[in-house]
Amino acid sequence: MLLTIIYLFGTLITLAGIILLVKPEVILKLITDHAENPMLFGAAIVIRLVVGLLLLTYANLSRFPKTVIFFGWIAVIASVAIAWMGQERFTRLVTWIAEEIQPYGRVGGGVALLFGLFILYSFL
Repeated sequence: MLLTIIYLFGTLITLAGIILLVKPEVILKLITDHAENPMLFGAAIVIRLVVGLLLLTYANLSRFPKTVIFFGWIAVIASVAIAWMGQERFTRLVTWIAEEIQPYGRVGGGVALLFGLFILYSFL
């Protein structure tokens, strides 16, 4: 069951990467439209924390345990950092990033696609 969450996360990151490659403005607009929504702030914290802890817990089942542990710690640290910065600063950061990254959305899509595929490959 818990590995299913890792597979789901890898699949969603892969799909987001594909969308960013094809039509980056869809995801960037979605982010800016909902930047002030407390649900986005909460989801950013909880999803990173859960996925990070799952990656740390199940890293030994992956093909690349050390790399998976690294990404797990990055996710946990990011979760704590987002919680620490608070919603107002998080909203400003997300809005700023979405605006600044617009010309590079496809590059971000490629990175997301590769990361999602890496997660899937690591655990299959």
